[in-house]
Amino acid sequence: MANDDPVQRLRPHCAVVGFDLDSAEPLLLERVRSLGAKTFEDAVRMAGLAHRVFDHFERAKPAEAFSAIEKRTVVLGALFSDIGKTGPVEADARARQLIVDMFGVENVRDDQQPVAAFLRASFPADAEERIRTFTALGLDPTMTLRQFWNLHSSWTLSIAEAAGIPREAVAAAATHHLIDDVNPQGIVGDDTRFTRRFGENTAFDRAEKLVIVLDKYDAARRRGSLGHDAAIAWLRERIAKNPRFREDAELLQLVTDVEAALR
Repeated sequence: MANDDPVQRLRPHCAVVGFDLDSAEPLLLERVRSLGAKTFEDAVRMAGLAHRVFDHFERAKPAEAFSAIEKRTVVLGALFSDIGKTGPVEADARARQLIVDMFGVENVRDDQQPVAAFLRASFPADAEERIRTFTALGLDPTMTLRQFWNLHSSWTLSIAEAAGIPREAVAAAATHHLIDDVNPQGIVGDDTRFTRRFGENTAFDRAEKLVIVLDKYDAARRRGSLGHDAAIAWLRERIAKNPRFREDAELLQLVTDVEAALR
């Protein structure tokens, strides 16, 4: 029988890059078990994609192969990038479930609608109670849905730091929406260096960029229902729209490498 415990399923993915889940704080295991099923499967799938990219480099570009610490950073960054979709670090079980439920509603077209309107449309049976729970977290139900979605990167940062994830992977997980101009706590400076230390990781470079590429690619494939070539084309178009990244040669090359590795 398959093991349905998310923590047990993550153990081998973490172990292969040298991270023992038992060394983490209980907070991490609690949040892993709180994740929505689709979010969890996305994380596991992204880790698998990462290994295919590593293998591609080792075969086709051995001089540029990812180091052990880069592999750990990418895999753990992918596995825990959406841990913030369980809510802020101080959220209790009820509040966590609310946040998980909200992120579980996908393909919402109007991301400028207020959260309160979204809750009333998506959960009519108990919307007012959900709004009260949302407000009790110190969150404003008049914020737009897009503003709410963007909060999960900062929640990921807080949870990952508190949970004992390797510092390099904390940064990779927290910056996975930097291409969307979401820079939690301003941890990436204008010069691409981190504004505080994350272990051996001093700058936003190819490990963090690969997490972004895999996150966007996987979202285009699963939620966008795009084929491989269409997902790569969409990703290039998305990068071209961002003034900060459209001439980033390292990022653009990673897209080309992912295109080859995942074909």
